[in-house]
Amino acid sequence: MNKKLPLTGPSFEPHKDPNKLIFLLHGYGDNADNFITLAKGLYDSKNKINFYAPNAPTPIQQYPTGRQWFDLYPNGINFNEAGPEEKKILIEDCRSSLSLIQDYIKLKSNSFKLLYKDCFILGFSQGAMMAFEAGKYINEVFSGCILLSGRILPSKNHKKDSFIKTPIIVIHGTNDNVLEPKYFDEACSILENHKYSFESYLLKDVEHTISQKTIDLTAKFIKKNL
Repeated sequence: MNKKLPLTGPSFEPHKDPNKLIFLLHGYGDNADNFITLAKGLYDSKNKINFYAPNAPTPIQQYPTGRQWFDLYPNGINFNEAGPEEKKILIEDCRSSLSLIQDYIKLKSNSFKLLYKDCFILGFSQGAMMAFEAGKYINEVFSGCILLSGRILPSKNHKKDSFIKTPIIVIHGTNDNVLEPKYFDEACSILENHKYSFESYLLKDVEHTISQKTIDLTAKFIKKNL
């Protein structure tokens, strides 16, 4: 696997001295220049929040401008059908991206003398998978973790002493045919079984997208956990 470079990407910084930061992790095949537009939908001038959208570290051959946090097809095999060798590749790929996400969050938060507890991690689709994994990997209390149209990756170790105190919101659409609603149910079961504090919303007739209802629920969650 090629060595991954430090993460970079666009930002929306309306404040010189923010007291909260939101990190936006885009989905598979998307890019940060496109995803940073979500910040405008979540921005509230009453709150001193800056937004940061890093590009996933690896390009995707079939998507000229698309990026990925980990390869969905290690050795050409769908990761849902991965054998031991593919799972090893997948784990290494994820961990290297998680390390870069941690470095990126630390860089931005340190520049404002802020801590993990002052940061939200938001992810869509594959970015949602990474948002939850990043919380586990860093194992600190965040302001919140926002999982949009994603899933929680299979793991034998979900309970983390510090991250488990982070408020979490899970939002999914009933008509999502990319990541079916069964992954919403699975994520809620994992969070409930491991005693995470979370709220969840399955939105009727919403597909694999960020709807206005999703934005409204996310903005409400952020406001509640400032």
